[in-house]
Amino acid sequence: MMVKGPFSTHVFRGNVSFMSHTAPSDGPDKYPEKYSDKYPEKRPEKRREQIVAYVTRHGSARVEELAQHFDVSQMTVHRDLDSLASDNLLERFRGGARSVSPSMSELGVGQRRQLHRSTKAQLCAAAAGLIEDGQVVAVDDSTTLEQLVPLLPDVRPAALITHSLAAMSNHRQRTGAGDIRLIGCGGQYVAETDSFLGATTAGQLRRLSADITFVSTTSLRATPTGTALFHPDTEAAETKRALLDIAPVKVLVVDSTKFGAPGLFKVADLHDFTHIVVDNDLTADQRATLASSGAHVHMLGENSGESDHRSVKGAS
Repeated sequence: MMVKGPFSTHVFRGNVSFMSHTAPSDGPDKYPEKYSDKYPEKRPEKRREQIVAYVTRHGSARVEELAQHFDVSQMTVHRDLDSLASDNLLERFRGGARSVSPSMSELGVGQRRQLHRSTKAQLCAAAAGLIEDGQVVAVDDSTTLEQLVPLLPDVRPAALITHSLAAMSNHRQRTGAGDIRLIGCGGQYVAETDSFLGATTAGQLRRLSADITFVSTTSLRATPTGTALFHPDTEAAETKRALLDIAPVKVLVVDSTKFGAPGLFKVADLHDFTHIVVDNDLTADQRATLASSGAHVHMLGENSGESDHRSVKGAS
């Protein structure tokens, strides 16, 4: 079923609904000030995040290749690459840019904290709505979920379990956090993730119990049996698996750039999750993958930071 408006079309397919825009002929690259609010995917910040993901996935890219892929001018791409290089998110070379991280490695935590900041905040706001008063909440060490921790006093869980040093520190400094018991799992500290990883940490996690677990991922990739989460580091993958094992309700919080991204060590299958919280910058195939996962899919509204709860229901 399709419901048409002046600038948008609501499309309802199976258990997932989403809204898509049809841009007028005067493109957002020509008149960015006219389209930044109507088409947030065309904002420089969003486009630059997507450029980083593209270059990281391919190792390097030429200016003309990026201009064609993102449907903008080469001059716009030059400005984007200069800005990203100044933030140490990419390395410039004449006529293009290369990744600062090998395709099978994860960007450093400082770099990842600079990416998708607005999207991460919106995803975490939607994810916080899944927490019930008095629950025990487990949170992984992803930079995506760092922004969930400050929201915990408002939803009043009984306890927080985490192996993220940043999350522990963040939680400790929050007003109202004293009413939420903090269980920090230690082990080998890894500066690249600002967290504790490995067998010791995983062993501590598996001796605990939570009501709901939140994780993110660096990679969603197709497998012979479906779609799965992958991570470039074996100890990080092991620790995430342990975190997922301790709660009956499992929540994946992820942005759309993770589809098809490089990954090596399997964490979990997509159908293992109870809920998936995701932004709406997805292809039709990606939407279909999520809809068939069996999870409740919470997709951010097209022009707001709120989850579009008309589109959340997958198979129960």
